[in-house]
Amino acid sequence: MEIRQAVIADIELLHKMGTETYRYYFGALWESAAELEQFLDNDFSLSTLQQSLTDPDQRWWLAIEEGQPAGFAKVHHRQRLPQSQEQGTMMCKLYLQPHVKSRGLGTALFVRAEHDAREHHQPCLWLTVLKGNTSAIGFYERQGMSIHCESAHVTTTQTTELWVMKKEFE
Repeated sequence: MEIRQAVIADIELLHKMGTETYRYYFGALWESAAELEQFLDNDFSLSTLQQSLTDPDQRWWLAIEEGQPAGFAKVHHRQRLPQSQEQGTMMCKLYLQPHVKSRGLGTALFVRAEHDAREHHQPCLWLTVLKGNTSAIGFYERQGMSIHCESAHVTTTQTTELWVMKKEFE
């Protein structure tokens, strides 16, 4: 297994893997197909990815297993923690290909994201997670995160309840 920083040459890979893994894990949760497409375009369009990959405050980390892309994580430094004046590194994404779950890749990506946050002298790593995603919540708790507050992703047709979780650094 290898964890490496994504570069512009990985843009098509991130676009494909991002939209596919998101649809697999979360597509059925969307009530509106149009809103799902808008969300995917906002997060994984080539222009969005190019901007993100060239922003010095953002990093994409790729997990490679046996020469094949297996997952990724995205972090964004200096992001304000909801319901707080504190800033930290937001883990925007941590997605694995379905066939590689439970092999330690998620932990490796999390550890790399945490290391990146510490390298950037951030006081914490934080993220949002679906309230009903108990396996992800358990995974993040095992990584030392705890629930900070409630949040929600609101669209025209639905409200999705989230937990904000964080891990503070000493």
